Amino acid sequence: MFRKIILLVTVVFFMGLVLFTGMMYLKNETVVYSQGDITLTVEKPTFFTLSDSSVTEQGKDVIRSHDLTLLGLPIGTYTLVERTLDNGVKIVFEQLDNTSWMPFAVSLNTNGLSEAEVKTWNPKPVNHQEDPVYGIDPTVNPYGTIKMVAGEILQGNLYVSRGLTLGNGTEVQELRHEIPDLTMEEGSLRKNFWLPPNYQTETWFMISEAPFFETAATEDKWIDFTLNNRLQQLNWLTPAGPMVKVEQTEDLRTQLAYSRDEERTKDPVSAEWNKTAPSLFFESMVLNSKAAQEQ
Repeated sequence: MFRKIILLVTVVFFMGLVLFTGMMYLKNETVVYSQGDITLTVEKPTFFTLSDSSVTEQGKDVIRSHDLTLLGLPIGTYTLVERTLDNGVKIVFEQLDNTSWMPFAVSLNTNGLSEAEVKTWNPKPVNHQEDPVYGIDPTVNPYGTIKMVAGEILQGNLYVSRGLTLGNGTEVQELRHEIPDLTMEEGSLRKNFWLPPNYQTETWFMISEAPFFETAATEDKWIDFTLNNRLQQLNWLTPAGPMVKVEQTEDLRTQLAYSRDEERTKDPVSAEWNKTAPSLFFESMVLNSKAAQEQ
């Protein structure tokens, strides 16, 4: 009897060790999107399986949904939304939900960026001033523009959050942290993160054959403006509209609470800049705001 117990414990231990090794060190990639030379992959633990996509269309959006499983058990979903604007620019939104009881490490990779030139949109620290209504928004500018032979990409950061209900009944997303430090290596932009149980990660990028700004000076002027005017820059884009800081209340959770706001979704700042300094970026932001309002 004692030998059987020892044998059972040994078997369970080694099975757990194999599973742990597979989750921590053994990885595989699944291609989920391609556009020209660019491909998106989800790099995940080797025992994780990403199902074939379920594709639906809604207005300007093509939505691809994948189930994420571990040894056949559902642990989350990956959703990619490709939005084609009227000016030809595409915006790709990615969202990964962890519906399991365990955290896991994943990387959302953008491949095909050999000889690309990155221009950061965070060349200096952000001016995180406290607003009397909204408090402090700890987020920073998007990652930056990536110039390629075939066009440009504007890459957003990653936002890890969870849904919660405030004391007044308002549904919000509580930001756990923003991940702005992405890694470019060997022609691949790697977006690595740990995803806790019942949290989600969202990110986005724009892709265009033409430059987003007419001149480097205009882009620099916009970057400087956004670094010093946090409530006027939309960083956390989603298919249904940007997530923006909610007003602070006595509920301490509003310090990191974000939601969608109808007026901010209209993006009047980009519309105004597009009048004085017409650029593909501002035009695309205005068109994206219209598409979000139609959802």
